[in-house]
Amino acid sequence: VPMGGFVSSDDAYFGSGLLARLTFNQEAIYFWRKEIYLPDENDANWSYPYQKIFYANVVLDGLKSFSPKSEIERQRMLELESSAKFYRAMGHFEVLMLFAEPFDPSIEGQLGIPIRLSSDINVKSGRATMKESFAQIVSDLEESIDYLPVKADIPSRPSQWAAHAMLGRVYLTMHAFGESFEASSRALAIDDELMDYNELDSSLNYPFELMHPETVFYGRQLTSTFTGNAESYVNPELLGLYDSLDLRPYFFFKQSSGPERFIFRGNYTGDFYQFGGIATDEVLLNLAEAGARTGNETEANEALKYLLENRMTEGFQWEEDLTGEELMELILLERRKELLFRDIRWMDLKRHNLYPAYETTLTREFNEEDAVLLPNSPRYAFEIPPLEMQLNPMTQNER
Repeated sequence: VPMGGFVSSDDAYFGSGLLARLTFNQEAIYFWRKEIYLPDENDANWSYPYQKIFYANVVLDGLKSFSPKSEIERQRMLELESSAKFYRAMGHFEVLMLFAEPFDPSIEGQLGIPIRLSSDINVKSGRATMKESFAQIVSDLEESIDYLPVKADIPSRPSQWAAHAMLGRVYLTMHAFGESFEASSRALAIDDELMDYNELDSSLNYPFELMHPETVFYGRQLTSTFTGNAESYVNPELLGLYDSLDLRPYFFFKQSSGPERFIFRGNYTGDFYQFGGIATDEVLLNLAEAGARTGNETEANEALKYLLENRMTEGFQWEEDLTGEELMELILLERRKELLFRDIRWMDLKRHNLYPAYETTLTREFNEEDAVLLPNSPRYAFEIPPLEMQLNPMTQNER
C-alpha cells in the first residue's frame, strides 16, 4: 500500500533528525509543497499500485485462453479471475486516492487516473474521469464476489468478506452512503469479531498479533526511513482525544524522548510495519458513518456501542443513543481515535472537506518550518511523476 497519504496526513509529525533523512519527494509531500519531484523522477506511490494492476492483468489476459478440463479447474479459474479483479480494483483505488482531487459527485468531468485493463505495456492510456475510474473499481469488486471464498484461509488473500468491506470503503469515498451501508453490513454479516482490549497484554512491545481476528484483509504500507523511526511521533493533538476509560492509548502509544512525544506501536501488523489493509473496526465505523447519513441511526449507534465496549475499561457504560449532529461528531471522533497510522486519514480528510462542518485545515506547527494545507486545496492531488509524464503524456494535476 502506498505511504504518500500517511506522510501527507496529520497522523504523525516528524522530528528534525528524521526530516533530514527523508528523500526530496517525502519532505515535499510532508510539507505540501508545490514541487514534489526532481526531474525524471518516478514515485513508488504511483508505480507500486500499477505493478499490482499489471500482475492482475497478466492473470486475466492469461485466463482468456485457458480451457478448464474439469469442474475443479473451472472453479479454480473463476477464483483466480475474481482474485485478480480484487487486486486490480485495489491498485486503481490506491492511485486514485493520491493522484486525483477529492471526488465531488455533483461535478462532471473531474479527472481521475489511467485505467489499465490490459497487460500490454505498449498500450497508452490517458486519464479517465473520476466517475469512470470509480465505476471500474466498483465493477471489478462486484464481479469478484461470487467466486471468492467467503473467508480466506490466510487473510492476505481476497475473500467475499474483504470484497464487501472494500466496497464499503470505496462507496464511502464516493459519498454513496446507502451503498456503503449495504456493503459494510454484508461484510459484518460474514464476521464482525472484535478483540476485547481488556483481555490483551499492553506490556508487550507490539500488543497485536499478526493476522489477529479483526484482520479482514492483510496489507502493509510501503516501508521507508520513517517506518518505526524514533522521531516519527504521534501528532500531539491526537493524545488529548482519549478519555480516562479508554484503553487504546495503552496499546497505541509508547513514550519517546519528551512529555509530548509518543511513537505509535499499535500496528495491526503485529510489528513495526504500518498496517495498510482492512480490519473489522474500520468496517464498523464505515457502517456507522454511512448509517448516520442515511437515517439508519439505530444501526450506527449499535456499531459504535459494540466498538467502544471492546475498547474501554469494564466500567464503561453506553449512556444513550445519539442522533443527528451529535451522532456524526462521535463517529468522526472515533474514526480519528481508532484508525490512525493506517493510511485512512488522508482519504477521510479529502472526503470530509466537502462538508463545511467537517473540513480541516492542516498545519505543521510542531516543525520549525510552518506549513498549511487548506481544505480542498489542489495539493490534495499529488503531481503525476515526471517519468510517467514522459513515457505516457497526459494532463498534469495543477498544484
